[in-house]
Amino acid sequence: MSSIRDRNLQLILEAASEEFAQHGFAAARVDAIATRAGLPRANVFYYFRKKQQLYTAVLDLVMEPLLLASRSLAAEAHPEHALPRYFKAKAEVARQHPHATRVWLKEMLHGGQRLPGERSEALRHSARQNLACLAQWMERGLIARTAPEHLLLFLWSTPLASFRFGEAPGSSAQLKPTRASTQALADLFLRGLRPEAEVAKLIAV
Repeated sequence: MSSIRDRNLQLILEAASEEFAQHGFAAARVDAIATRAGLPRANVFYYFRKKQQLYTAVLDLVMEPLLLASRSLAAEAHPEHALPRYFKAKAEVARQHPHATRVWLKEMLHGGQRLPGERSEALRHSARQNLACLAQWMERGLIARTAPEHLLLFLWSTPLASFRFGEAPGSSAQLKPTRASTQALADLFLRGLRPEAEVAKLIAV
């Protein structure tokens, strides 16, 4: 019985991810989600009594792994090791849940207005930890000094957006996150975040 439940939940969440990604929360229809899932409408409401509950479940597909990825930004780690791990973890989330990632990005762009309170607090707690990490890296001279809030926003959004919405030149196919592309993105950030002392040495040479 549990296997049928798990299968139905997977079908519903995949269908809902596509529907919300394509139409947004307001325009998404439960009937359309049921059709995408190949299940009766009543089955969807059996597992999710309201559309908001289903929307939250789609966001949860990526929220927990994204919060886990953010733990890579630890003050005791060196940026050269932490940033590649961070980008790799976020790329894996986008690879496993491409539609839910798009839903998540759209929700964040609208200020997370539909996130339940406890999830919003979890995000704020993670952000505070990440900001403290970046500030300590700057204080120790490991990265260039800049506004930690702006840097965190850039670190947060760029990997997901580049892997989720990127297109190969001359093609409509989405770019797939690979180890090479993830490392290239990390290298790009690390070059831009070189401490001023290192930049001065390079100029002198």
